[in-house]
Amino acid sequence: MCKDGNNKAKLDMRLVELLQKLRDKVGRPITVHSGYRTPEYNQKVGGVRDSQHIKGTAADISIKGMSVYSIAEMAEQIGFDGIGIYEKQGFVHVDVRGYEARWIR
Repeated sequence: MCKDGNNKAKLDMRLVELLQKLRDKVGRPITVHSGYRTPEYNQKVGGVRDSQHIKGTAADISIKGMSVYSIAEMAEQIGFDGIGIYEKQGFVHVDVRGYEARWIR
């Protein structure tokens, strides 16, 4: 659900399936820092206007004991479409947008 307190949720099952595959592969829990966002909340947190979070196709994740680069490498192997590394913030954005996208910020 969106963290803005309105209890709205939208979630693409492809995202859920790939997150579970990643969890199975690493054998550890995945912390989801941000998943679905309403357009209003996305704007409030500085997200881009056409964010995958608004569509329910993205998650910002971390895994205790793993670097963002290791997580991104595993996400690549699993088959996520979008993978963004946010080194200073300590998380990796993963999504199922339908086409490949990679970035480091």
